[in-house]
Amino acid sequence: MKKFIAFILILAISICVINAETDFFLHFGDYVPLAEEKYPQAVDKISDLSMKLSDITDLIPSPAEIIALIKNEEMPIDPSDIATNAYITDSPMLSFYPDENISVMLTPDGAVNIFGITYSANKRNLIVRISDLAGNVLEQSTISVDGMNKFNKTIKIPETDNTELDISVYAGSKPYGEFESWIYNYVKISRDENSVWQIKKSPVYANNKAMFEKDKSTSEALRRTPSIQSESQGIITIAQQLTQNCENDYQRILALHDWVCSYIRYDMDSLNSGEIPPYHANDVVTGRKAVCLGFATLYASLCRSINIPCNVVSGYALGIGEDTDWTSATVLTEEQNHAWNEAYVDGRWVIVDTTWDCVDKIENGVIVSGSGVSHLYFDANLDFFSSNHKILEYSKRR
Repeated sequence: MKKFIAFILILAISICVINAETDFFLHFGDYVPLAEEKYPQAVDKISDLSMKLSDITDLIPSPAEIIALIKNEEMPIDPSDIATNAYITDSPMLSFYPDENISVMLTPDGAVNIFGITYSANKRNLIVRISDLAGNVLEQSTISVDGMNKFNKTIKIPETDNTELDISVYAGSKPYGEFESWIYNYVKISRDENSVWQIKKSPVYANNKAMFEKDKSTSEALRRTPSIQSESQGIITIAQQLTQNCENDYQRILALHDWVCSYIRYDMDSLNSGEIPPYHANDVVTGRKAVCLGFATLYASLCRSINIPCNVVSGYALGIGEDTDWTSATVLTEEQNHAWNEAYVDGRWVIVDTTWDCVDKIENGVIVSGSGVSHLYFDANLDFFSSNHKILEYSKRR
């Protein structure tokens, strides 16, 4: 009897290992076409059970992970599996997306230079405001986008006793009428000890730089998890259709970003109700609504389904509640209130926040539509990104 029980246990463990390491049971019908032909329902059951078993085994840490957890250490990464991060530093650009970006820099003679490029019809005319921290506008200037879709203007910093000022940019399709904020509340300038104006550095930048520079595993960033359903045929089909005309991986992650931002709606009602909204990729696609974690797991699923490494990043973001500036408490916080992604293309990790670039939201059961997909948080500059995001964790087993 004991031998029989031991045999069953060994068999069960073997099945779990095979299921975890291969797609044999998940695609059983492909490997055993005769079974698919004669017993299609049974084959479907095997695939369903394989999917559920994978969800369970994905949540079970390996012995090495358990030991690392007990020792409070990071798991070592095989050097051949490390994604070297050749990211861009010391740039005035707020994001690096070449078809829509904006840069802010200071000139030696005490002026602000605003320049960039946009192909958006909703951003042909810009208003730049320099305000004090109480919201009083000290200087306002207009900029028109030229025939090459570029803009460039230098604005003198007003005389003031304030030691810190806010720079905001609003955009519209016409020189008059309604304008929407493009950059609001997160670009600030401050005087140094010599009363020279400089772009204010985020107090969480050092933390983010240290986290961003950490070695990351490409194979870990390609794994299927219970919510990152990158092996789902529906997810694979969507990703392949969206990227079929793309020439490189950068264009692919852009196409996936634009689709997620326009197809999925931010679910304000779920956020306000306190309920846990769907965040498994297939559920998000079906419901067409999510909060940040659903956006992030769906985007990671789409990227991984076409073999692009993509991490889900958890952290703290300003503006989720009522806080719009870093305080001594939020600078040090370990609370996670937001999630976004980093996709690995062209030898670097590209920061992508589809939630903050999203077009539409659902509020009080009504769809509230925006004016177009934003790209401010696609390929965001870590320096600017740190003005409102703090990196806390690279999630592995969601």
